[in-house]
Formats: sequence, C-alpha cells, structure tokens
Amino acid sequence: KNSSIRMPNKNVMFQSAILVCIFTTVVVYLQSKGHVGNPHSNAILHQMPHPGIDLPTIEPGLYYSKSNPLVSSIASNLKESAYTYDVQHGATPYLVSGDQRTGIPFIVNSVEDQQYMRVYVTNPSDSEHLALDIAFPFDGFNYGGKRKLIHDSANPVYLVLHGLNGGSHEEYVKDLVQRRRAEGSTVVVMIARGMMDTTMSGWNVFHGARTGDADIAARALKKGLTSLAESQSRPRRQVLVGVGYSMGAIVLSNYVARSGEHCSLDAAIAVSGGLDMRQNLNFHRSMRLWQPILTFNLRDDMLIAKYARFYKQKLTRGQFLRMLRTTSVSALDVEAIVTYNSFNDLVHYYSEMSAMGDRIAEFGLLDKYSNSSECVADEWGRIANTSIPFAVLQALDDPLVGWRTIGTDKPQELVDSGNGNIMLLLTKAGGHVGWPLGLNPAANSWKWMSDSVRDFALAVDESIRSMK
Repeated sequence: KNSSIRMPNKNVMFQSAILVCIFTTVVVYLQSKGHVGNPHSNAILHQMPHPGIDLPTIEPGLYYSKSNPLVSSIASNLKESAYTYDVQHGATPYLVSGDQRTGIPFIVNSVEDQQYMRVYVTNPSDSEHLALDIAFPFDGFNYGGKRKLIHDSANPVYLVLHGLNGGSHEEYVKDLVQRRRAEGSTVVVMIARGMMDTTMSGWNVFHGARTGDADIAARALKKGLTSLAESQSRPRRQVLVGVGYSMGAIVLSNYVARSGEHCSLDAAIAVSGGLDMRQNLNFHRSMRLWQPILTFNLRDDMLIAKYARFYKQKLTRGQFLRMLRTTSVSALDVEAIVTYNSFNDLVHYYSEMSAMGDRIAEFGLLDKYSNSSECVADEWGRIANTSIPFAVLQALDDPLVGWRTIGTDKPQELVDSGNGNIMLLLTKAGGHVGWPLGLNPAANSWKWMSDSVRDFALAVDESIRSMK
C-alpha cells in the first residue's frame, strides 16, 4: 500500500474555492437589502457617480521619491518580494479574484494564541484608559517548562493597530506577532477603545477619525524605549514602526499625516487601508457583498451588546431603529457614528477620517455634492506633512477598500509630495488583508503580508543606521 499523502490536484481545489465563494456570495446577497435606513443617507450614497467596470488605471509596483535620501536608501534595501505578489513568487494559483484572496485566508487560516502582557495608558483629553497588549520575545531557553520573556534592543519594535472588529486575538495580528517575536522583536497591539471587552468611563466611543489614541500609545512607547536606552547609557537606536491593518491602517495613515513633524513613530506601514475613504462612497459592490459581514458583527457585538445604552441616550428612537436595520458599514456610519459624534454628514466624517480627506476628491467623485475639502485641486493637503518613512501596502484587486482609495491616479506625484516620505507598495492582486501563498494557504497563513511588514521595518532600520 502507498501510505504517502497525496495533495488534491489544482482543479479540485479551484472548484472547491469557487463553490465556497459562490455560496458565500449568495448568502450575503440574499441577506443584504441595500442601504436600509435614513433616506438622507441613501441620497448621499446613491448620488455618487457609479464607477462602472472599475478597473485600476495605475500600475502595480514600488513608488518612492528619488529626491529623499532616506527613502531612496529604504527602497534600495527593501526586498523585491515585499511588493511582488504573483504565482511566480508563490501566490496561490487557483485563487483568481480579490474576493477569493480575501475570503479563503479568513476561512482556512488559524494561528495559535499568543502570550501578551496587558498594560494601560491614559488619554488625557478624555481620561480614557487604552489597553496595550505587549508580546515580548522569548530568550530561547527552557526553565523547567517555562520560557523567559525578554526585550531585545537590537530589533525593531512594532506598534500594531488592528482592524474594525479585531484585537490582539485577530488571526492576522497573531501571525505577525508569532513571526516577529520569534525573530527577537517586541510587538505591541493597541486595542481600540471598547474592543476586547475593555471598559470605558465616558461617552467617547470608538470612531475612525480619532487619532489621539494612536498618538498616546506611540508617545508612551517612544518614551519607554528612550528611557531604556538612557538607563543603559546609550542613545536610542531601536526603531519604532507603526503597523495598521484595514481600519487600523486608515487611522494610522491619518495620524501620520496629521501629526507631521510631531509624529512619535520612526516609520509606519498601512496595510489594506485607504488614504481617501470618500472614494469608497460609490463602491457599491463592497457595500453589497463584503460590508454586511462587518456590519452584522460590529452592530451586534459592539453597538448593541455593549454600547446600546450610549446610543439610546444620544439617538432618537427612529435613529436607533434605522441603525439596527443597516446592512453596510457606510450606512451604519451615517446612522450611528455620524449622528452620535455630531459630524455634519458622511462626507464630513470620511474627510476627517482620511489622510487625504482635506483635498478635492479625484475621479470626479464629489462634483455633484458638497466637497468639504480645505485645499485647492493642485495641493496635496495634510498628507504632504508626513515626516517619517510611510509605506502604503495595497492590492489593486481589494474588494473591500477599493483601489481608488489610494486617493489619486498619479502615484508618483503623491510620493513626491512634501518631503517625499511616502512610499507605495502596490500589488496587482492580493485581496483585502489576504495575499495567500501556496497550494495550501493554511500552511502559510499570512506569511506574505507579515514578512512584507518585516522587510519594510528592517529596510528602515538598516537605512537609518547607515546614515548616522
């Protein structure tokens, strides 16, 4: 008898993946009823120009400013594999769409739980306590069945901002933590206020336009690393790298742009997060297919299960009922976030939330609607204030955060804006927080994405050290 394990052929795996995606699409589509809720929110969402067959008009690849010496050095030190994703470089061959490259990893990938130490920092603006889950590396020795935690000052430290419904238990976050701590890095996950059953003392629940929490966390880590170096009578050389995923990437991008020269990070990389989320206002396919999945979880697990009393206190009965009936993140933002936090409207909220939200929206998006922008067409706005190496890792087939959220179809002009600190790492495929590898994606989990983050951090570290 042949006892060797045989892998299923590619046709069987391809057909299975297709069936799973079709089934998921049908179920979500049948449960979704569009933008149920406030007629005004419907009017805003539906008067946006439809993009039609929305194929990217920009090319994948690495974009950076050659006039910035530090960024140029980072680009030269950055591995090509950090921004190259195709079958020749290990991409799963039978996953052929952004939907598949997004859905399959979340279905099949599983990462073992990680050991964290939780500490709290306080945001002085509203006295809310913010949880930081810290994963220290192990020292490599076994002490009677126990392993000692250490901090290695020779490796980068990562500050992670998770996705909309996530936390330090999110699978792709655990993947990054597991891989990087094995290499000697300390990884800190900032828990968005209210997530993972963290308590709140006031009324300021999470919304995507708040960057103060990220600033407080970054300042606390920078102060700790500086104090550690001073206690050892040496200058701080250890780089602090911000990493954001999805909603966390949106918040991180906004923080880096708004803080300018006062940014407490040494570098940052945003993964699958838009720079101009106004461009998602007419991404109807995302609203219909993917956003209901996020909406159901966010509404049921957070807005209702934990903060219903907050929203009942501030919303009218009609507003609260409309919030319960929404089926897309955009509609939920109108009924809950915009109303609760007193934003003027959805465009105002997305403008405040986006790193490029203060400039006139490209692609003719807001020609028929109030623009809410603060600068003229030929200005880049606050994104040009970026003062640290800042990379945007985005797949052009992302089915949740569309390619137009990059904010422009002139990527080279974007990276040349300001002092040239922005880098774009654009892949033709990959999905949303996806980039699966190999015939069995579960065997690699989120290796491609986690390693791209690592490669950027190491390139930054090497470049900074070489220029001192």
